[in-house]
Amino acid sequence: MPADLSLDVDAPDKVAGVLTAAASAYQASAFELSAAWQDRRIPMIWAAIAGELDVAAWKIDQIVKQQLDPRHGPMRRRSKAAP
Repeated sequence: MPADLSLDVDAPDKVAGVLTAAASAYQASAFELSAAWQDRRIPMIWAAIAGELDVAAWKIDQIVKQQLDPRHGPMRRRSKAAP
């Protein structure tokens, strides 16, 4: 498990990398725990956390790529049309 997960990075495009590294560490912990524990729930929790971090990293990476792509303007919410 990561001893210190810090999202204090100097650029948004580095956040996904931090989350991916944390996910890898949690997945490794889940693997190690599954060999050591009879209770499978504990390693499954760590594996689930790793999966969620991977999903979050992917979403953040997509947001950053979209924002940096010159073909796309800033993300805007569509306003509801008046009836």
